[in-house]
Amino acid sequence: RAEEKTAYHPPSRDWDMDPDLREGLDDAWDSIQRHDPKSARFTLRYMQSRYPENADIWYLFALATDNPKEKMLYLENALAAQPYHEYAWRDKGILEGVISAEKPAAPDLVPGEAVPAKSETEVCPLCGGALAFDAAAAALLCAHCGYQPGMSLAGAGSAAQKGYEKLENALLQRKFGFTREWKIGSRVLVCQNCAAQLTLGSEILSTECPFCGSAHILTQDKVGSFEQPDALLPFTQDRNSAARAVHALLGDEAQQIERGELTGVYLPYWAFAGFVTLRLPTVASQAAAAVRGGVYSYSDVLVAGIKQPSQAVLFQLMPYDFRALKPYETRYLAHWPAEVYSVDVVQASITARAFLKYRARQEATGSRPPDEITLARTDSNAYNMPDHPFWQSVNLEADQIHYRLLLLPVWMVTLIYRGGARRPAVVNGQTGEVVISSSFDQPDRFIAAPNRPGPEPLPPIPLPAPRRDVIRPLPGSRLSPIRPIQPPKR
Repeated sequence: RAEEKTAYHPPSRDWDMDPDLREGLDDAWDSIQRHDPKSARFTLRYMQSRYPENADIWYLFALATDNPKEKMLYLENALAAQPYHEYAWRDKGILEGVISAEKPAAPDLVPGEAVPAKSETEVCPLCGGALAFDAAAAALLCAHCGYQPGMSLAGAGSAAQKGYEKLENALLQRKFGFTREWKIGSRVLVCQNCAAQLTLGSEILSTECPFCGSAHILTQDKVGSFEQPDALLPFTQDRNSAARAVHALLGDEAQQIERGELTGVYLPYWAFAGFVTLRLPTVASQAAAAVRGGVYSYSDVLVAGIKQPSQAVLFQLMPYDFRALKPYETRYLAHWPAEVYSVDVVQASITARAFLKYRARQEATGSRPPDEITLARTDSNAYNMPDHPFWQSVNLEADQIHYRLLLLPVWMVTLIYRGGARRPAVVNGQTGEVVISSSFDQPDRFIAAPNRPGPEPLPPIPLPAPRRDVIRPLPGSRLSPIRPIQPPKR
């Protein structure tokens, strides 16, 4: 059977692999292909006695059993030996139900063209009017008859604290072709009230029909290009209160403004939670004594899912009070526009990982207590590892990272002056914090803002005092102290 034997190809090509190990893997793989798991396990047990840390042996063990618990144990051992073992990573995702065993067929569409989509619209069961969330009343109301749905929205905040999903699942979906990312130009849906055809831009999540005025909230499209939000914070600041907050902050300059344009919008944010393990070097030093190693946990670290407004503006709007979070329902977006994220969770996770390690360094050195709700800025270089020998010897790992997608309320304001000049402003739709920029060309220059401090540098690590070596004669030696040379006498 030597000529007919099938060869096993590891996910990472190791040209220096021991020939005996390669032959053993090929023998076990060939037995598995011939549906002879007993012979495969016999070969693998022998190979494991010689190569106990080899990930491919553990992976083939998983293929040689039908027991799901045993299979999961073998796959986890393979990933412990080789964290990026592609085959074990994929099979573990299939076993957990994260991805399908069969790769989905690519949609018969050209990237960039309009795709069909579906939406939901909420109508009053009494008069057929539009149901919308009223920020002043903090409830869903009919705009025509005042009907309020019987469902209770109070106390839903505790349920909204859940909904986290493993970041590993999103990475699996992207790696093996199950990603929800798709570059599209627009989406087309049909109004359920008047049958008019509506076209939504790729960044729009909700809209109103221009013919009948009904609200439409996007639920899915043909290519599955986006994720549904997990929770949202309802508006507590209505249009009038947002306008008053901006007017109060302008002071005397408010007399120069001719009018203002306000639009309430929900912006998407990725919220991450995870653990950071900080291991100090084994060599004891004064620097290591000043840093506390251990495991640090964090939750609700926000990364913006959109590129506009700028990171500096969004940072000044923080924080939000997540105790008022509600589980996502489409009726909250009735007559409130919302954006679809343009930064997906895989991109956002890069910033989240860097920020989690930065915050762990801060807490380990005791420089400042961590904030409960904060924004990790994608434009900041402060989250990089310090260029310091001590930090280069410290082992920092971010583990068990989970994520969820949130919608947070913001009022987008355009101030129009009498001379025709325009100036942007942003209002936190929950707390009423106001950020006024100098111009649209320079949005990061503020004329009014809470002035929240940006990322702070780490405190200096105390280094041991410089060593001063003094040469002394050994006991019993004939060395005499060095005397200064005297100048010659004239």
